Formats: sequence, C-alpha cells, structure tokens
Amino acid sequence: MKKQRIGLILLLSVIVFAGIYLFIQNNKKPGVKIDGLIGGEKIGLVENEIFKENIKKNYGLTFDYRKAGSLEMVHENNEKYDYLFPSSQLALQLYQKNGGKYRKQDIVFNTPIVLYSRKPVVDKLVEQKVVSKQNDVYYVDMPAFAELLKKGTKWSEIGLKDLYGPMIVDTTDPNKSNSGNMFLGLLANSLNGGEVVRKSDLETIKPIIKNIYQQIGIMQSSSSDMFNQFLKQGVGAYPIIAGYENQILEFSKLEPDIYKQIKEQIIVMYPSPTVWSSHVYIALTEKGEIGLDSLLSKNTQEIAWKDHGFRTIVAGTENKGAFDVPGVPESISKVMPMPDIDVMNELMNTLLEE
Repeated sequence: MKKQRIGLILLLSVIVFAGIYLFIQNNKKPGVKIDGLIGGEKIGLVENEIFKENIKKNYGLTFDYRKAGSLEMVHENNEKYDYLFPSSQLALQLYQKNGGKYRKQDIVFNTPIVLYSRKPVVDKLVEQKVVSKQNDVYYVDMPAFAELLKKGTKWSEIGLKDLYGPMIVDTTDPNKSNSGNMFLGLLANSLNGGEVVRKSDLETIKPIIKNIYQQIGIMQSSSSDMFNQFLKQGVGAYPIIAGYENQILEFSKLEPDIYKQIKEQIIVMYPSPTVWSSHVYIALTEKGEIGLDSLLSKNTQEIAWKDHGFRTIVAGTENKGAFDVPGVPESISKVMPMPDIDVMNELMNTLLEE
C-alpha cells in the first residue's frame, strides 16, 4: 500500500511538472529577429544587455542591425530590411519623397544638436561674446557665431595662435549623416538673420554656405565615429565639432574612468537657438512593428535616458543627477525649425557642386 502511494505521488508530480513545463512553453513569446539599418549613435542602446534581455523577455525580440548614416539608409534598397532607424524626420521625408513604403513610424527619442569643444577654445569664444555661460550652461549665439564663420575669421584672430587656418565647425557629411545635415540647416538659418531659410533666401545663402564648407574638407559619414575622433585626437585636429547631446552623456556612463580624466576639458555648448534631432523608427514589415513597440515601452524609454542620454517622453529627463556631466540644462527651450525638405535638398546639393 505504501509503495502504491509513493508511486501515485511520483506520477502526480510528473504530471504537475509536465503541465508547468507545457504552460511555460506555450506562453513563451515566439522568437522574432529583425534586421535593419541604424544610426551609429544608437548602437550603444541596442547593445545594452538590459535592453536586450527586456525585449527578449517581453517581445521575444532580437535586434540585428547594420550601421548607416541617416540619409544614406533612406536611399538604399531596403527590401531586405524590417526597419530603418534614422535620426531625423527629414530622413523620413526623403524616404517618402523617393517613393519608400512603410507600415508604421514614430519618433522614439529626441536629442538636441550641440557643439563640443575644449576649454581653451571656449574661453576665447566667451571673450568674443559669442558664447555665454548661464546657470552653468554654455550657450552659443548662433547668428554672431555664423558671422565669424562667414567672414573667414582665423583662429589666431581670436587669440588661439596654435590653431591653424580659419574657424570651422567639423561636422559629418550633410548628404550622408543627420548630425551634419541638421547643423547645415541650423547654420543656414543663423546666416539668414536667425530666420528659417525659404526658397527666396537661397540665392543669398548658398554661396556663403558653400564657401564655409569648402574650408572643412573631408567629412565623415558617422556621428559616432566623428565624436570618437574628437575625443582621441585633441583640440588641434578638432577645435569644435557638431554632434548630439546624448553622445557625451552616454560616454560618461559607458567609459566613466576615461570621462573623469577629460571631464574638466570637454565642454558642451548649446546653440541658441538649436534644433531637435528626432530619432524616427520606420517599420517596413510586420515584424518591424514589434521593434517599434519594444522601443516605445516604458522600460526602454527609461534605459534610453538613464544609460544613453536620449530625452524621452516617459523617462524623467528633468533628473540631471542621472549624469556626472556639467552644463546640461534640464530642458531645451531655445529651439527653431529646420528649413523644409526642398530647401534642404538645395543646400545639400550645393555642397556637392565642384
């Protein structure tokens, strides 16, 4: 009798465990892998282990990607991809203008365009009254700064004797990468008296823009590559670059020991006004839509801010204490629109002319 009871208990145990196993298996999210193109500044997020675990657990999802410039990706043959993840709405507009089809799109993150420099350069710009410090935040008077670039002012003329040639802002290629493209629009507006450039303004603005960009020379196609070069090569190679605010915030989290060593020298300057870079996710397939859902989830939005510095709707971006980076404002209020797509196309084409 005792042996029968033990046998019955064992049998019931097997049945219970088998039921639990089947329940778990049946309720697992089916595995979904999506392939797409992504701006380099977001690679840190999609490689974040917590992010990967969350989307695997909650959506059964794995992100595969290839790095591409925001404007490059919308001109590619995208039939083999599930998504595109550029850094601006202009990229989406270009995609649509070129006849591109998609299932769904939404702005996932935002980050303002900023200028990065080092203390000796910023100190001289403050002396020139082109840069001011307000509540520990450095702001660039963009119309005044644009005027210095327009005149071809040399670094030596503002007291930087060790820097060669005219003042420039190094950017990524505006025809390939979003950060460079957005700075192009911002600079054009600044040269236009702080007003958004219209088609009627192009005859005046285009020759000035062309002359300024001829001084820059070869431009990189990746915002992340340019930022890394800025950090490594020093003030002589890159006195000022245009980039995204989130890049220094993310770097302070991913490389805290290195950041501590350069913290006092690297300065973030906020153009006044600046422009927002809106990171748009474009779902090309049904699978790609799952990626959008995962990026808009509260967990992802919080990770995007706290670990990678992207300003999001869900996350508490007013909490500057999340980062040990000086000079980061709680909110970005001095913002202007970009020129429309037709004007930007003309400005971009101007840079391609011999």
